[in-house]
Amino acid sequence: MFLILSFILALSCSMITIRVLVCYNPEIAASVKWAIGTVVVAAWYAPVLIGLARKAGVTGVPYVLLSQVLYFMFGTAFILFCLIMLRDVFWIWGYKAAGWFGKASAAFDPMNVTLLKKANIATCLLAAAVSLYSLYQGVKFPAVKPVQIASDKIAYPFKIVVVSDLHINPAMPVKRVEKVVETVNALKPDVIVLPGDIVDAKPDEIAEQTAELAKLNAKYGAFVTLGNHEFYVGASAWENRFRDLRLFYLRNEGLMLNGANVYLAGIPDPHALQLTPAFMEKIGAVLAQKSPEAFTIFMSHSPAIAKKLTKEQVDLQVSGHTHGGQIFPFHFLVKKANGFLSGLYDVNGFKLYISNGAGGWGPPMRLFAPSEITEITLVPVK
Repeated sequence: MFLILSFILALSCSMITIRVLVCYNPEIAASVKWAIGTVVVAAWYAPVLIGLARKAGVTGVPYVLLSQVLYFMFGTAFILFCLIMLRDVFWIWGYKAAGWFGKASAAFDPMNVTLLKKANIATCLLAAAVSLYSLYQGVKFPAVKPVQIASDKIAYPFKIVVVSDLHINPAMPVKRVEKVVETVNALKPDVIVLPGDIVDAKPDEIAEQTAELAKLNAKYGAFVTLGNHEFYVGASAWENRFRDLRLFYLRNEGLMLNGANVYLAGIPDPHALQLTPAFMEKIGAVLAQKSPEAFTIFMSHSPAIAKKLTKEQVDLQVSGHTHGGQIFPFHFLVKKANGFLSGLYDVNGFKLYISNGAGGWGPPMRLFAPSEITEITLVPVK
C-alpha cells in the first residue's frame, strides 16, 4: 500500500509540475516540453531508478554517486514543487480577493501566459538557489551542539557525546569519518553513544571508513545500537563488525557505568522489530535491572517508543532517525510520523533528546535541519 501511494504521489507531483511549467505556454517547443517533462518525472521517481540500478548490478562507488545525483534531483524537484504550490496559492487567492473588491487586473491574472512564464523562470531560479544552499548544508561538517540537563541523581558533571545517523557509505571519504572521530574525542566525553543508522552499506563495502570508529575514545567507552538502516544492509553482520571495532553493542540490555551512578541501556530499532507486547516486555525487564538511584540513559534509534516509557524507567532517552526533517517542509510529515522532530523534549516526566544526525540519507541536502554532533552534559541540580 505504501509503495502504491508513493507511486501515485510521485506521479501527481510530476504532472502538476510539468503542467505549470510548460503546458500553459504555447511558445515552448514540443521537444523542449518532452525534455523538461522527462527530467521532472525522472527526478520524482529517483528512488525507483536507484532501486533499478541496484538490481542491475550497479554497486560500490558508481552506485553511490549515481544515487546521490538522482537524490539531489529528487530533493530539487521537491523544493520546486513546494515553491510552485506556495506561489500559486497566494497568487490565485490574491487575484480572487482583488476581484472581490473590483481591483483585479488582467495583467496579474494567474492564467496570463507572459506573466506565468516570468513567474516560472523566477521560481525555478529560486528553487535552484535553495537547492544549492541545501546541498551545502547537507555536505558541510556537522557542528557540535551543546545541551545541558540537570538531575538530582548526578553528583558531578557527566558528558555524553551523541553521534547518530552517520549513514556511512562507500562514497563517504575516510577523512570525513576520521574528522568525526577526532571531533568527538576532543570533547573528552565520559561516554559516547551511537543510536543507530551509523552505516548504509555492507561491512566489506565500507571497511576502511568504519575502521576509524575503532579510534573513538571515552572514559566508559563507545556504545552502539542498530537503526533501521543496519537492518537493511545486514543486522547480524553489523552486530559482529561493531564488536570487532570495540564498540559495545547493546541489544535489549543495559549495564551500570561503575563510579558514575549511570545506567546505560539500548535496544535495536523498534520500528524494524515492531513494538509487540513481547518486545516491550523485554525493554521493561532491561530497565528494571537498574538501581532506582541511578541516572538511566536509554538508547533507541526511533524516538516514538518514548511515549510508552515512564520516568520510573528512564531519565534520558537518546534517539535519532528523524534527521530533524532534513529538508523543509518535510519536517511536518516527519513529526506526524514519529510524534517528535528534533531537540529536547519532556515526555512522561523524563527527557528525550533527538539528534538531527551527523550525516544524512536520500538527498544529500539539509534545509532548516542542520547536522550535529551532540554534547550532552549532565549536571547536578543546584
